[in-house]
Amino acid sequence: MNKDYKYWLRWLAVLPGALLAGLLATFPLHWILYLVFAHDGTILGFIELPDGVNKSIEYMLYPFVVAFTFILVGYKIAPKYKFRTTIVLFGIYTLLWFISTFASLFLKIEGVQISFSGRTIFALLGAAIGLYIASRKNKHK
Repeated sequence: MNKDYKYWLRWLAVLPGALLAGLLATFPLHWILYLVFAHDGTILGFIELPDGVNKSIEYMLYPFVVAFTFILVGYKIAPKYKFRTTIVLFGIYTLLWFISTFASLFLKIEGVQISFSGRTIFALLGAAIGLYIASRKNKHK
């Protein structure tokens, strides 16, 4: 039980660190997509795309990247019981996903516009893939 302060600080940093990393992961996604689509509306200069499709792709991938990063960074930050921590983070994310999905489908809140779409499914898919990768990493240790 005699753990140093770094051990306890890492436990305190799991949830906020994973959330912050998930949000910050959207910046590299934006830059990568900007570089890929920067050639006059084509992918790498030779596949022609309709105008504005790069924004649609970015809009659809954001929830996936946030959820995926949230799960894997939480796995990395946790000092011990990494896979159990990942399961808890997945549970938290899934619970919030169900609450927001329920609210978007059944509740009308004045001044708040929540909608259910394909990107909503990508968020859950990103979290599930993050959990799968964490379980694979846990088995290899």
